[in-house]
Amino acid sequence: MTKNILGLDLGTNSIGWALVEIDHDNKIVKILGLGSRILTMDAAEVAKFESGAKTESGASKRTSLRSPRKLNERYLLRRDRLHCILNLLDSLPEHYKLSIEFENEKKANVMGNLKRH
Repeated sequence: MTKNILGLDLGTNSIGWALVEIDHDNKIVKILGLGSRILTMDAAEVAKFESGAKTESGASKRTSLRSPRKLNERYLLRRDRLHCILNLLDSLPEHYKLSIEFENEKKANVMGNLKRH
């Protein structure tokens, strides 16, 4: 009884494959074919690679774009919490208090968390 098996090696920048025939009765293994495919880089990445510069992965690019967004979000959250605390202590100037919206869903969650602690 012979059996054909296709093996795949899926990497981040390449795909390797091998097709093997196994004869269980005669205990023979035959490689029918094998190879690999390198996933190509775009022209800018090739130029960067050829110049000897470091190339950046897709995940690294996404991380570098996401980091400033997260920092900004944390800054805004800290500012909202400060506004809520100052409002609870009745320490905000009246004109400033009127310009802040304390009743939206996000700030309601912050206010609820502050009151529990």
